[in-house]
Amino acid sequence: MRRIVFLILCFISFLAESQTISGVVKEKGSGLPLPFANVFVNNSTLGAATDVDGNFTITGKIPEEFELVASFVGYKTVSQTIQRKGRQSYTQNFELEFLEDNLSEVELKAKRDRSWERTLKMFKEVFLAVPDDPYGKDIEILNPWVLDFEKVNPDKGFNYIQATAVQPLQVVNKALGYQIDYHLQDFRMLRNASRFFGQAFYRELDAQDSVTQNEWEQNKGLNYQSSVRHFALSLLLKNSGVEGFDLYRANPNIPKEDRTNDFYYELGKSILPVQLEFVYVKPLGNGVYRIFLPERIEIHHLNKPWPNDYYENIYHAISWVVAPSGYFDVDRNGTLMHPTQLVLSGFMGRQRLARSLPLDFVPDERFSGLTEDLEVFHSRHLKLNNLREKPWLTFSKPTVYPGETLWFGGKMLYQNPISQDSLSRTLYVEIMDSKFYTVQKGIFPIQQGKVSGGFVLPDSLPAGDYLMRAYTRWSLNFPEKDMFQLPFPVISQGQMLKTDKSEQEALFGDIVIEPDFVLSDSLNYRVLELELKFQDSYENLVDANFLISATQNAINMEFDPKFRLENAMNWLDEDLPETFDSELAFPIEYGISVEGVYVPTRKRDPLATGITIVRDDLEDYGLVASDSSGYFWATGLNFRDSAQIAIAALDEKLRPLGKVELIPFTPPGYRGSFPRLNYQTVPIPTQAEPLLDTSGDYILLEEFVKEENRERETMADRNYGYGDPNQEVGEKDLETKTWAEILGLLRFNMSTLKFRNFTYGERTGSPLLIIDGVSMPFLEPEDFRARVLGYEPSQLKSIKVYNDNISNVVFGMAGYSGVLMIETKNGFRTGPDSDRKFNSEGFQIFPVRGYSSFPEFPKNPPADSYLKMKPTIYWDPLAKTENGVYKVKIKLPYGLKGMNLKVEGTTEDGEAIYQIILIEF
Repeated sequence: MRRIVFLILCFISFLAESQTISGVVKEKGSGLPLPFANVFVNNSTLGAATDVDGNFTITGKIPEEFELVASFVGYKTVSQTIQRKGRQSYTQNFELEFLEDNLSEVELKAKRDRSWERTLKMFKEVFLAVPDDPYGKDIEILNPWVLDFEKVNPDKGFNYIQATAVQPLQVVNKALGYQIDYHLQDFRMLRNASRFFGQAFYRELDAQDSVTQNEWEQNKGLNYQSSVRHFALSLLLKNSGVEGFDLYRANPNIPKEDRTNDFYYELGKSILPVQLEFVYVKPLGNGVYRIFLPERIEIHHLNKPWPNDYYENIYHAISWVVAPSGYFDVDRNGTLMHPTQLVLSGFMGRQRLARSLPLDFVPDERFSGLTEDLEVFHSRHLKLNNLREKPWLTFSKPTVYPGETLWFGGKMLYQNPISQDSLSRTLYVEIMDSKFYTVQKGIFPIQQGKVSGGFVLPDSLPAGDYLMRAYTRWSLNFPEKDMFQLPFPVISQGQMLKTDKSEQEALFGDIVIEPDFVLSDSLNYRVLELELKFQDSYENLVDANFLISATQNAINMEFDPKFRLENAMNWLDEDLPETFDSELAFPIEYGISVEGVYVPTRKRDPLATGITIVRDDLEDYGLVASDSSGYFWATGLNFRDSAQIAIAALDEKLRPLGKVELIPFTPPGYRGSFPRLNYQTVPIPTQAEPLLDTSGDYILLEEFVKEENRERETMADRNYGYGDPNQEVGEKDLETKTWAEILGLLRFNMSTLKFRNFTYGERTGSPLLIIDGVSMPFLEPEDFRARVLGYEPSQLKSIKVYNDNISNVVFGMAGYSGVLMIETKNGFRTGPDSDRKFNSEGFQIFPVRGYSSFPEFPKNPPADSYLKMKPTIYWDPLAKTENGVYKVKIKLPYGLKGMNLKVEGTTEDGEAIYQIILIEF
């Protein structure tokens, strides 16, 4: 009898917890019922299909407030937000509008263009799973062809890629056991941010066996832990500590730039614990609660071991949560009612569709305390794949003769573009003959992912097949395919390549370049004012970074199409195999590097010590530490050709200790066979000697001329050759503000001599100080402050700052802590002067090879010099547009009837560009 009562009570309880949503779905206008339409509660497994009369009934544990969605193929999806207000049953009818655009059959391309495929890969990383998530291999979009991508250039804000889908995306998640119909409403992807939303209906998959079913249940429990829903529920129940969350907030009285990365040192100072009794929760009725978070909260996931780069002594996951409105609403299960009410970053910000659970998922208590295996989640090959880089290079023209200047340029390809700023800035380039003998080699800087260089080929270089090879030291940690190889022929003078021009492709991709030009005459040459407009398929202007080469129209524009940038970018789709591993023995270079070993005089002396490195007469200076084996590594030097590098280990009294030995860099050997080249040469159809590309006929002007106003730029206008600064304070602010206000604008702390959070937690010297072009490196802190504060701000013309990892690289090791460039009015100076000289006594002096010098392509010949005919008329490997337009003035020799213009590069969002433009005069 007691058992019968118990069963009755359970049945009554089930009825009390179950609700029913019913209604009918009809066609708008005609009122005809739509059978087999789908109706579902958004982000849940609760749903049903309509019957032949358009009726549907959904029964289950339905939230108090939810979004009900109705969809049918060929009709516009409709949703309705419903508040049950405690009712056990609710009726909601729908009328769906027929989409006439879908009358025509959907065209499926037999081959989507590669830019679409590459964008699809980016879409999956944002929508399905982050690149290093192993769940990524277990989730798949079954119908990716319904997606379309468009580049949007708004009047205000950043350009972005927008994705749309003509049908619901059918997603199978074999990691959690769901099939998901996702109705994509909006998807926007920027370079460093993204957002998307839509309606999702979950269906549980049928497991093939009990092992798979148990794995799904475990994965669901693991993903519920430390999720937003789990965190919100812990706030409702006031038991975040029990659930494995510790909450903190930042102390507003301590500047962020003064914080270290030692968590336990900062705890109680800049990091303050949040007591749960101060987190206000307000019931809104109908099972909805409002949680108030007036400031940014730092969440420590105590039960989720995880590596993080924020604190040096914390080994669990960390998230940050911000409620822009100061609050967010949840139901009694912790389900977030409006996802836009929270901005997530850190660990919680990693969640994608691969890790999402339906709202009606109920966690099993047995999963309490389970943690995920870090080795599985952070698979080694996935982490390493994100750190890969590979160069791509091309020549100013494909036909090369002995004695010519071989100009080349290109860009770096990155598996993870976000890592670009922290990867290599030094490229090794070699030219090898068919017997793998190195004919020429050089070292060239990588500047914001771009490369420009050149070699002067010997007059005695035999005609034949050659190979250009390029790599970074860092890339030697990875498979050999991460090295660049470009085979090319050297042609005997009087010969030329035989090419069927009808086979040359003049255009690739969706980007179209529209040329326009005006030609005018001067005394010794003609001037071509060229304008190129870069437009997408929607005729919107797009910005691009590219190489541009102009040659005589009789010259072939490319040797072999397979070496184009578009084909080189296939490497981006070639991930490392799961079995790959590397010890990462080769370090990342941020400039010219010095590698060596310290050998102490006495055996009992420690091998770990400070190593002082000085270039020439204090042009650059740095201090590094040797490790327990005596090995030391210094990088970031910036000089051309060669320099005298003084190295010593010094004691506290600056006396030398022991000696140092440099370790020379050994280039990697060549593996495999020499690439076969397929070409034919024919005699040049003229009795004249072939013209060569050399740079000695031109003399560059000492100063550049601003074309628009004919004013000469001073060295100060050009920032003394150091490029554009990060920040600048001009005369207007210098006339009205105090030093304290100026330093606040620059976010520079004069007491610690640090910029913002730059190099926080590191021991660094003073920033590099440059006054009226005079460099003053490695000043003592007191001397630095005296020199800067010795000026009255009103007597200064400008203050410029270089303090990021891109702009300060040109200053070498001296600029590692940042650069402060001051320009005075009329050379007005106050404060002490210095005539510091380097005393090299006790130092060992080593000649070190720097970046390779090469003759720059002559773009600005003097006006009083006659311009001779040459094969290459113009070459710029570092070209870029401004608002989608590129403008340049090209000097042309008289007698030139036309030229071929080759443009090759990428748009800012990574789409390949290749176009050959014929210009006739």
